[in-house]
Amino acid sequence: MDTKVEKKQSKIKIIIIVLVGIFGIGIFLSYFFQQKKTYNVKIENLQIEEVSEGKFEDMLMITAQTQSLNSSLVNVLEGGMVKEIYTEDGQMVSQGEPLARVYNPNTEFNYMNQETGIMQQINQMRNSLLELKDQEFNQNKELLQAQNDYNTALQTYNLQKRLYDAEIGKKSEFDLAKQNMQYQKKRKQITEQGIVSENNSRNQQISAINSSINQMQKSLNVLKSNKNNFLIMAPVSGRLSSFSLSLGQNLTSGESIGKIDLMDGYKLVAKVDEYYINKLQLGIKGTLDNNGKSDNVIVTKVLPEVKDGQFSVELNFADTEKPNNLKIGMTFGVKLKLSADTQSMMIPKGNFYKDTNGKWIFVVNGTKAEKRNISLGPENPLFYEVTSGLKKGDKVIVSDYSDYKNYEILDLKK
Repeated sequence: MDTKVEKKQSKIKIIIIVLVGIFGIGIFLSYFFQQKKTYNVKIENLQIEEVSEGKFEDMLMITAQTQSLNSSLVNVLEGGMVKEIYTEDGQMVSQGEPLARVYNPNTEFNYMNQETGIMQQINQMRNSLLELKDQEFNQNKELLQAQNDYNTALQTYNLQKRLYDAEIGKKSEFDLAKQNMQYQKKRKQITEQGIVSENNSRNQQISAINSSINQMQKSLNVLKSNKNNFLIMAPVSGRLSSFSLSLGQNLTSGESIGKIDLMDGYKLVAKVDEYYINKLQLGIKGTLDNNGKSDNVIVTKVLPEVKDGQFSVELNFADTEKPNNLKIGMTFGVKLKLSADTQSMMIPKGNFYKDTNGKWIFVVNGTKAEKRNISLGPENPLFYEVTSGLKKGDKVIVSDYSDYKNYEILDLKK
């Protein structure tokens, strides 16, 4: 019995020791995991800025280039090889002035075949008209003959009737003259009726043929006009630009080979980061510095197509008096006012944003910097507006976070 009691006490001691050990390990692990990840960094490698309060200017700086207010593309109407070039890039040209000529033997041969075919059809239709005219002439001759025969028969009948009534002529001759007169009269009537019917039908045929000839003639004129498409001409008057052709160069139909600036004014064109695509609206105003003078501009067109992370906008000068020193291709810095100024908390812009997307930042407190969640509003070229998470006077790290973005505390070393 005494031996059994000793074994029970031994087991209880072992269990207590194991439980104490597990409890100790648990406390250690809890303490370990509650420790925030820390990274040592030299303070001289950081850019530290202070949160300030002031007037936040919601604006955007862009670089814009002057272009002609209105322009027209020079397009190739008929593809082919460049045979002749009559002008140069930058020259003033007049509407309809030849710029270049292309040569395409296959197309020209097709034009010749079509032209020949149309002319043959026109000739056939004209021959049909001549045949109808001949028919009309022959019918008129027939009617004239019938009229003359009737007149002769009528005269003979009248003569024989007088003789017969005077009992001088023979009845047989009178009857024969009467029969002939009645025949010629009927013949004349039938001939007249036939001519009326034939004339109606013939006039319809002539009208249809003339209409077809007119259509064929129009097609022929269009075809002849298309042959002029080998000649590339200026669509409007103005200054030719982006025009660089070489002899022997192959051009395709519809290809744009330059443009003509109408020289009726200037506009500004700029590429803007896609971040602002929902912020830039028509009518937004701005200013540009032109030789120390400030000129007002206004956004007149926003092209929403994004290419390489950018979209295009067009601006016009807003003042009645336009700058007189402008030339195509000049560049200006333009300041656009996106909204009214507000009294806000602000932090200077920095590379931290690309690693945090503006959702958190390291806030300096003595020799440490601790990660803190924040919210940022609009930005301008110099500042981010702070909407929550920071107060005036807070010092924050705005330099690059690439090496320590996965840590929560930074130990700042000198």
